[in-house]
Parts: sequence; structure tokens; C-alpha cells
Amino acid sequence: MYELMAIPDLSKIGSILTMLIFISVLIIAHEMGHFFVARKCGIKVERFGFGLPFGPTLWSKKIGEVEYCIHACLFGGYVSFPDDDPENPLPPDSPQRFENQPLLSRFAVMVAGVTVNAILGWALMFFVFMNWGYPSGEAERKVMVAGVTSESAPAAQAGFRKGDELKKIQDAPIQGKDYRAMTYNVQAMFKKQASQTIPVEVLRNGQPVVLSVTPSAKGTIGIQLAAVQRYDAIHNPVDGAIRTTGFLGNVIGKQFEAFGKLFTGQMPLKELAGPIRIVKEGASMIDQNGVQTGLMLTAIISTILAVMNLLPIPALDGGHIFFLLIEALKGSPVKQELRERFTQAGFMGLLALIVFILGNDIYNTFINPNT
Repeated sequence: MYELMAIPDLSKIGSILTMLIFISVLIIAHEMGHFFVARKCGIKVERFGFGLPFGPTLWSKKIGEVEYCIHACLFGGYVSFPDDDPENPLPPDSPQRFENQPLLSRFAVMVAGVTVNAILGWALMFFVFMNWGYPSGEAERKVMVAGVTSESAPAAQAGFRKGDELKKIQDAPIQGKDYRAMTYNVQAMFKKQASQTIPVEVLRNGQPVVLSVTPSAKGTIGIQLAAVQRYDAIHNPVDGAIRTTGFLGNVIGKQFEAFGKLFTGQMPLKELAGPIRIVKEGASMIDQNGVQTGLMLTAIISTILAVMNLLPIPALDGGHIFFLLIEALKGSPVKQELRERFTQAGFMGLLALIVFILGNDIYNTFINPNT
């Protein structure tokens, strides 16, 4: 289920907090994977950070030898080793340093985070399927009114109600291969008829109702759109495991398809969603169809995080894994200076991407909501 809306109101604060907790668990679980494997291998952990170390630190406390921190930029997390600080007093040849560990130990530390995310994503999806059922694809082809953004919105004046199913706009049926395509078509139809009064046919309690609405100059009418998801019961764990694996395999396939479209220009950069839009959409999904939809989204994000972090991008886990694989092939480590240059370049690129995505989220969520 997807949903398009304006600024989330305070009545949804419980769902927003729930989704924030779900996303936070994914980040913490990823870093805990690195943390526990590193400690198991005898590597000293200096710092465990929730959020990225940009801007103010909201909280920090040293417990034992590890400093635990929460940063204001809640976009990720990190585990810091003595190797990350050139002035660390630990001797250069200490086995407690990451770089002095055997290749297999370093590899295990690097893959631990994505492994935890992959397992957590699968387990969450399996839990949802076994308790609520498998999502029916048919519901994705319905565009429903989840609510009206304000009493002064054109939709409120026209008499739209929660639960109305959009069928036609000015006698043109709403079409599309899936729910997202159908919502884009709805947006395009309203924008095309900006400032003009048009008939919209909805299905209300099984009966067709025609409403007259005048979209704003921007082509919006002030409604929240959603797809009501239905679920098919799963009767045994084997079926649940098969469906879970297939579902998440499809998610991974679509993610790589999206990467391809992004790099070829078929998908605009504004389609990239960050934490603000993810939390907003997740909270709306929970409000409209229950906590299981938030758990499903969390499972999908956990799986995507695992895939993203395996990509050979400097500054991400995949970048470190890539250098370790080169070391395994050539029999000696990649020069530290070269690794640092690539990591710094990747870090700057990652920082620029974070700023862009956050700006994109703010614009699409608060400044220019879609419908």
C-alpha cells in the first residue's frame, strides 16, 4: 500500500513513533552485527554510534571501554575501531586493531551488518505472512481515498469521503498496471484540469457517486490516496518460508531494476525517498491497514539495506568488502593511502546524496505534496 498526503497531523503521532522505532531497530541491528562479531574476534570497539557524526551529539555515555552515542543526524549508524583514530594510543601492532586481524576475521566483521539485515528482513516478512497472510495483488489496482487534508480543501468542498474508491475523472477511467502507476495518472489528470470544475466518479458503499471538484492552481484537491490491502491466509510454515523468500527476491529484483532506470535517466532523482518520506508513508500505512503493513515496509527496507550495503561503494560495507576481496586475490592488502582516498571520495559522495535526499523529502512531503 502506498499513500500520498500533506503534512502528517498530530493524531498520527503514535504511528509515526512506531515507524521511527521500526527504522531505528534496523539501523541498530545492522551496527550490532558489526559490534558483536568484532568483539568476538578480539577487536576493540571504541564507539557505537546511532546516527551519523554530523552536527550535535544528543547523548553519549561510556560503558566499559565503549562510548555509546546518539547523533542528531539519524540517517544511519557506525561502529568505530582504534584504526579510525590516528591518535589512538593502542600500539600499531596490537591484535585489537581491525587491520591486524586475519583476513577472514575482517571479512566476517564487514559482512555481519548486511547478514543481520537480511535475516531480520526475512524473519519480519515471515512473521507477517504467518500471522496476517500473503498480500493479494488485486488490491494494488484500487485507488482509495484515505482522508481529506483539510476542511478547506477542494475535496472537502466536493464531498469526498474516506473509503471512496476513485473510478473515473471527467469520464476517463483510472488505469495503470499497478497502484503506483494509477496514482500518478490520478495526479496527471487533476493537474491537467487545474482550476477547472470536473466530475469525478467514485464508488461509495458499492454505489457509483459523481462529485464535482475544482482542483487548485497546482492541480491538487487535497486528498490522501491509499490502496486497501487484502491478505490470503498461509496455512503452514513451509509455504510461508517459500512465499517470504519469493517475495523478498522480487523486492531485490525490482531494486536492481530501479538502479538501472536511475542510471539511465528513466527514473528521475526526485523519486529517491529518504527517512522522512519512509516514516510518513509507513505511519500512514499503519493508520490505514494496521501495524502489519509497517512491519512489511520495515522488512523490505531491511532487505534493501542489506543489498545496498553490499554494493562496492567506498565508505559503505561493500567498499570495504571489495578491498578485502582484492587483498585475498593478490595476497597483500591494498595500499592504505589508496583506500583512504577512495573512502574519503565515497564519504563525500554519500554526504552529498544524504543532503539531496533529505532536501527532496522535505520538498515532496511539506512543500509540494502530490495530490
